[in-house]
Amino acid sequence: MLRTVLHDHTGNPFYPIGVNYWPRRTAVEMWSRWDPDGIARDLGEMRALGLNAVRFFLCTECFADAEGNLRPEALEKLDTFLTLCHENGLYTFPTFFVGHMSGMNFPIPWEQGRDFYTDPEVLAHSKRFVQAIVARYREEEAILGWLLSNEITHYAGKRETQVFLDWMKEIYQAIRALDPYRPIAPGDGGDDLKGAGLGFPEGTLEGIEELRRGEDFVSLHHYYEDSDVLRFSHAAAGTVRLCDIGLPVLVEEFGVSTALWAEEVQADYFRIMLFSTWAAGAAGILAWCWSDFPTVDLPPYTHHPFELFFGITRVDGSEKLAAGEMCRFARLMGEVGPIRWSPILSHAAILVPSTFYVNYPFRAVDRPHLYRTLLEAYTLAKMGGFDVSFVREPALPPENVRLLLVPYGDLLAPTWRALRDWVKAGGVLWVGFAGAVPDLEELFGVRPGREPNAFAPPQGEMEKLRLVEVFGDLRPGERIVVPAAGAPRLPVVPTKARVLAVDEESRPVLTVHALGQGKAFFSSRSLEWMQTARNKPHSRPLVHRLYRALRAEAGIRPPLEAQNPALSLNLLENEEGERLLVAINHGYAPLEEEVRSWLSLGHVLDIETGEELEVHEGRFRLSLQPWGVRILEIRG
Repeated sequence: MLRTVLHDHTGNPFYPIGVNYWPRRTAVEMWSRWDPDGIARDLGEMRALGLNAVRFFLCTECFADAEGNLRPEALEKLDTFLTLCHENGLYTFPTFFVGHMSGMNFPIPWEQGRDFYTDPEVLAHSKRFVQAIVARYREEEAILGWLLSNEITHYAGKRETQVFLDWMKEIYQAIRALDPYRPIAPGDGGDDLKGAGLGFPEGTLEGIEELRRGEDFVSLHHYYEDSDVLRFSHAAAGTVRLCDIGLPVLVEEFGVSTALWAEEVQADYFRIMLFSTWAAGAAGILAWCWSDFPTVDLPPYTHHPFELFFGITRVDGSEKLAAGEMCRFARLMGEVGPIRWSPILSHAAILVPSTFYVNYPFRAVDRPHLYRTLLEAYTLAKMGGFDVSFVREPALPPENVRLLLVPYGDLLAPTWRALRDWVKAGGVLWVGFAGAVPDLEELFGVRPGREPNAFAPPQGEMEKLRLVEVFGDLRPGERIVVPAAGAPRLPVVPTKARVLAVDEESRPVLTVHALGQGKAFFSSRSLEWMQTARNKPHSRPLVHRLYRALRAEAGIRPPLEAQNPALSLNLLENEEGERLLVAINHGYAPLEEEVRSWLSLGHVLDIETGEELEVHEGRFRLSLQPWGVRILEIRG
């Protein structure tokens, strides 16, 4: 997987490491309570931490009148701000339509109750506004890229994706007409790619690719909650992969409020976010946000008080532990060169159903639950010791993929036919039932059973699956316990398939069918969907062993391997064939683990400490603190 990257105005590749910015003293009143001395102090502190980028916001009503014409006094302030950024070596991402900020909407002067996306006069004023800014600053070296908005759908409403996309392309072209070089993104948080948008209309399966016509990079906002620590820890990297449409993925916002999280936990979270997204192939990362604020009497902080405490620095200017994590990450990236390294992917992929982003008539799907289910599959793969990419229906995996995971098997009829041919040609397929499968018996070697009420909600809190055959390192009699969630169950009768596991009533739940040169594995319920329905499902961590066994069935042998499911071993490579290992502990407990390799290991060197780990017969021991990260140089 070749890392896609951003470039500066000279065409040089660049990895932004920085923050979203409102001044410490004035917060969202940055432009109305202008404080250049305080801003200069903030920017100097950022640079001292090793940060190189800042995203800032043009509060629209401060910058323009009801016709979209610019206010000269605001431009003088912007001139000063960009000069200060340039002096401190900070690239910037100006954000145009604000619009929405921290739980409150601020007026866009020319909207005046009309449709922000489609009204011709409103659109004309919007284009006048952005073009005036771009014309004035297109030669400004401190500007790295342009962002259309800050989560504009919170201000103007969520509409059919095509409506938003048409607006986005209009503004994109208005900017591109004046600035042919700098990258442009919508600042929408990547909602459609995460299934959080309203979706494309039926028949626009190319819709995801159409996003490429209105953006040059994905502006991902990652605020994710989960009771399961491992899925929570893997979610950001998994989302970076999910949002990969061949464009750079900038983690444009992430963060937690220390009104709700201990500062030590905030620092742990930053460490995981910074290193795991880089290892997954991200193009940069910007924290939300620079500082805590003293503005307790200022909306939106009066009614959203937790927004006062997202900073990596405090009101008095002192650094939180998270600032130290950003400083450490920036220092290490300066040593290794972040854009030099690309992830080495294994031969496995997760299939995203088209229902995740396409609105079909009389079809409904719980997209937030499906998003979590896809992240569960990603997490199980990482726990099983291998890496995965995502492929979107109707596309099939590229030729080098040998294992295809379909955690939610609610697919289009033609896709099942294509998958049958893919398995016959040698692929290994895993499917969790979620919808009708044409030619069920030919593909999976089972036919529907005759039980009444098969689709009724399961009873009880937990369901136990009992192995009846050896599968990987699972032995007959071992039980896998999963939450008894609302995933539908298809009762099946094996005809040509072998039964691998049964439920507590001895009904087949896991089967395998040899078809042509490949194999098709079938689960009568989506275990991944069920795993997302209960707190801490990985406290009974056997499900990932199914994935480990699937990996072996597909002949996938990771270059480096360990047994602890909380440890992920992320291997990166550069054009010279050199390799780095980003080792991450995704658990709350410290670990000491033996890492094995079929590579001919010469030495393993800790980049940060200079410690050389002892290698014996292709093995070395690795220790990590809770949510700890180490970057190791691997040489053969």
